[in-house]
Amino acid sequence: QVNEEISVKHLPSTEPDPHVVRVGWSLDSCSTQLGEEPFSYGYGGTGKKSTNCKFENYGETFAENDVIACLVDFECGEEVEMSFMKNGKWLGVAYRVRKEVLGGRALFPHVLVKNCAIEFNFGQRDETYFSVPPGFTFIQHLPLADRVRGTLGPKSKAECEILMMVGLPAAGKTTWAVKHAAANPSKKYNILGTNAIMDKMRVMGLRRQRNYAGRWDVLIQQATQCLNRLIQ
Repeated sequence: QVNEEISVKHLPSTEPDPHVVRVGWSLDSCSTQLGEEPFSYGYGGTGKKSTNCKFENYGETFAENDVIACLVDFECGEEVEMSFMKNGKWLGVAYRVRKEVLGGRALFPHVLVKNCAIEFNFGQRDETYFSVPPGFTFIQHLPLADRVRGTLGPKSKAECEILMMVGLPAAGKTTWAVKHAAANPSKKYNILGTNAIMDKMRVMGLRRQRNYAGRWDVLIQQATQCLNRLIQ
């Protein structure tokens, strides 16, 4: 449930879609950017579905107070079907993925949020927002043997690792960091840097550089402010 669209007075009035919730499924190895890489399947409040940065019209728009149900069906033959409901209304099948392509890897619930407060129901609530379609059950009600645990977070700071890059601009720090993160997927590195932040500041999967032609300093300034906040 989208509980609240949080005030965005700090954003410029030109900001497209200041409030976004995107829900769906992805592999444990995927990044946080739901729907913007392979094996990451999202449905967003703008009325679009996306996987691997390919955005298509799907369902309806949704916003504050709406309830979205994410359904995944593993029992429809050789494919896994993913569909969504808005306020109890079924919106149709959004994705069909062949089981052999998933290769036995588990799909995890995934939510991407921008300036919204949301609430989940995995089955822990006494009352459901809307009735569950026949044949489906909440994840929390599945036997443990039928579930796959996601990556556990570090138990203490001693288990964490920080690598700090030092070098002149354009020396190759980001390039090295991206390669090192890709070579060590189990460590799940978060790369903090203005390049990484600008890459996540996409609109409909497209980089913002074209929106800021001639105003590059504005984009860099925003990314630097985000970076300082993240480091804090």
